[in-house]
Amino acid sequence: MEEYLQKTRLSQRLDALGLHFLLVMLSVGWFVLLWGLRLTALLAGGALYGLLAVILQKGRDSRLKRKEQRLRRQLGGEMALERLLLTSPEKAHFEAAVTLSLRYPLTLLRMEETGVLCDLRGEKALVSFVQLPRKDAVTPAQVLSCQRAARALGAERAILCLPCGIREDAREQAAAGPRVTFLSRERMIALFGAQAPVTNDQLVALGRRKQKRTPLRRWLRRVLDRRKARRYALYGGLLLGLYLATGLLCYALPGLTCAFLAAACRCGKEEEEGL
Repeated sequence: MEEYLQKTRLSQRLDALGLHFLLVMLSVGWFVLLWGLRLTALLAGGALYGLLAVILQKGRDSRLKRKEQRLRRQLGGEMALERLLLTSPEKAHFEAAVTLSLRYPLTLLRMEETGVLCDLRGEKALVSFVQLPRKDAVTPAQVLSCQRAARALGAERAILCLPCGIREDAREQAAAGPRVTFLSRERMIALFGAQAPVTNDQLVALGRRKQKRTPLRRWLRRVLDRRKARRYALYGGLLLGLYLATGLLCYALPGLTCAFLAAACRCGKEEEEGL
């Protein structure tokens, strides 16, 4: 969500003001260059600016709508994966198979403890959902267990739906028969999000859940994010260098503060992305 919150409201308004000023100057300047400084040139320039402003607004609205739809699909997919992590394995396998069947030519045959046996273009495939959190990774032992389950059911292939990462040795294990196809976390988010984008009520509930944290705690997590340690260290070094060059305490205190924040960030946790 942070990619849509990079600019402050003031910076956005200043950028828009500068852009409109540039459009006015170009529109009026073009007709003044053609016809000279007269009333008709000013009126034609104003009309051209109005047309360009309308086109610009329409394009901005279209971009915002596409961003909103993309964000809704992203959040809807992440919330679906989060929900499947807390449900029973059988239900997780079933919902993953149903979601895949809406996108691929997959026909559900029967439900098993290890997954859903399906027909995919004439061959049997076992669809399984791995209930692991985002920071974990699929191991070769889990891939081997899925392969054994697929072989026991007479399936020619297995499809593992992943809400997490995957280790390289697990990919090597997947090359053995029966072959295993991995659907990454990003692909699963796209599939679930396309079928069930987040609704307005879910956004409100998500915002309330975010607000359960105290403002002080949210502020500390943002200030002491590990990704900001290098920036604090750079600012602190520059300010302390100015203090050594000038001898002014107004540089020393902020420099020491930035150095302290850099050390504190090294001990903190990196702020999580997404939900």
